[in-house]
Amino acid sequence: MFSKVDAYKKNEREMWNQFSCRYTEVVLPEFRPFGRRLIKLAGIRSGMWVLDVATGPGEPALTIARRVGPRGLVAGVDFSPTMLRRARARARALGVRNVQFHEMDAERLTFADLTFDRVVCRFGLMLMPAAERALADMHRVLVPGGRIGVAVWSAQSKVNTLGIVRRALERHDAFHPPPGAPDLFRFGKAGAMERALRKAGFRHVRSERVMAEWVFNSPEEFWNSMKQGPSLRRALAAVSPAVCLAVRADVLRALAKYERSGRLRIPNEAVLALGVK
Repeated sequence: MFSKVDAYKKNEREMWNQFSCRYTEVVLPEFRPFGRRLIKLAGIRSGMWVLDVATGPGEPALTIARRVGPRGLVAGVDFSPTMLRRARARARALGVRNVQFHEMDAERLTFADLTFDRVVCRFGLMLMPAAERALADMHRVLVPGGRIGVAVWSAQSKVNTLGIVRRALERHDAFHPPPGAPDLFRFGKAGAMERALRKAGFRHVRSERVMAEWVFNSPEEFWNSMKQGPSLRRALAAVSPAVCLAVRADVLRALAKYERSGRLRIPNEAVLALGVK
């Protein structure tokens, strides 16, 4: 029987396939500071075997592949075939050979037990309906003493780019997540990510909060960028033109406080959490 969760995953796969080009060009640079810190916290070294879950167009997998060197190996998994085609193309262009990309559901990893020294997941876990199952599988494929590093969004009030848009949609009764969709900010609550890691069997769990600014040249640039993303595009497609205009007006008004010297500088906070098997 086709469940609400199955329908959600199918729709999300299609949306991320469509968003792959924009994601590669715009979002990857915005996520880079979080990825660099995650790699450092995870203690990834030369010669390690590393799994990158929800790799998208190959990050941080490709960055990690250069760090582990020719004696190491990186496997990147994602459920979007279009994202993976971009990841493979980027690997070829960069001449990175110690990386493999696999189409795979993160909640059902097909790797053998005790395969990897490290597992990382940057901004993927909060999108998974059965995130607890995914974490248990990540624990399973790690060797004893192996580490996991996860980056998820903080609370909605501290993820300003997304929070501004969601509040405007909610104000006009235009925020209606599809059936089966998880709460994007559920791991941003105090202690939530840590509890999830411990429940999956990880020890020595710790976390830190990392802030990075996203810079836009104007409110219009921000709006045009955000409306190309899966969430806002889906929301606007379901409402009238009048509601679209009202949401846009609210978003533009909310951006005023982030203007600095003619540009928008919008801070976003992430939770970076670590655990040991």
